[in-house]
Amino acid sequence: MEIIMALILVIASSAIFILRMAHDQYAEWLSKFLHGALMCISALWVGCFYLFLASGDSRIVFPFAALLIFTALISLYFDGRVLLSFTLPIWVVILICNFVYPSELTVLNALLYVLLACLFESGRRILRGWFVLAINREQENRVLIKQLQNLANHDPLTGLANRRSFHLLLAKAMQRHEQCGTSVSLIMLDVDYFKKYNDHYGHQAGDECLVKIAKCLEAATRSIHDVAARFGGEEFIILLPEANQQQAIEVAKRIQQNIQDLAIQHAASPVAPYVTISLGITNLTPATNATRFIAQADAALYKAKEAGRNQWQIFSN
Repeated sequence: MEIIMALILVIASSAIFILRMAHDQYAEWLSKFLHGALMCISALWVGCFYLFLASGDSRIVFPFAALLIFTALISLYFDGRVLLSFTLPIWVVILICNFVYPSELTVLNALLYVLLACLFESGRRILRGWFVLAINREQENRVLIKQLQNLANHDPLTGLANRRSFHLLLAKAMQRHEQCGTSVSLIMLDVDYFKKYNDHYGHQAGDECLVKIAKCLEAATRSIHDVAARFGGEEFIILLPEANQQQAIEVAKRIQQNIQDLAIQHAASPVAPYVTISLGITNLTPATNATRFIAQADAALYKAKEAGRNQWQIFSN
């Protein structure tokens, strides 16, 4: 009988360990299967303990029961329902059999099982508390990492992609251009006479103006693949993957129209009584690197400013 119990102990411990691993890996189907297997194993233990107690040999019951119960506690503390369904039948049968089949150590055995129950419950609460604390810390870390990633990739004022994020996305778009030959366009834009706007209305109003412009840029993009970024100060840039020159011009026109619809007053502007923008458009050509590509968009923007602002210009050699 001792050999049979040892074999059952090995099988039970292995099943509990596999169940623990299955929970960690979210293998639900394996978890459900092993739940049923654990209940069957618990029934086998109940039968073995009953035979020992009925025959008057209670010496081996307590150490085996304690070992089994604490093994289950360490492995199944995260699932109270399964833990109790596995251990409760063993406890109940052993406690009842100690009085139905009394021995010279009946009272002592009962006290030992009560003490074991207290230790079990204390251990379960401690492990459960650690488990919940670990889960909460993991969630907090995930939120913190997400916030740090958001700060690293987005402009804190406008919520647009920042310069670092833009360069990463531009590199990917240019790599795809080299591999597949897809078109890539850039639009660089600047708020006309923004310094005068700040001087006239104040920096807080200037920040609010930039936020509104950023929303106009996002509204003018074609899809989630287009990227609007704050390039610095009042300067913005829009990456248009798989966009030819004509499609980039259409986006630029939408941006101008969106800004015009805002009708943000700009009394200090020599161009118009409301906020306007100047835009430079360029399309990626073979053998053009990222630095040159951005410089082309900047040159087109400079050309728009030289031509009187509040307009868009296309880069040309």
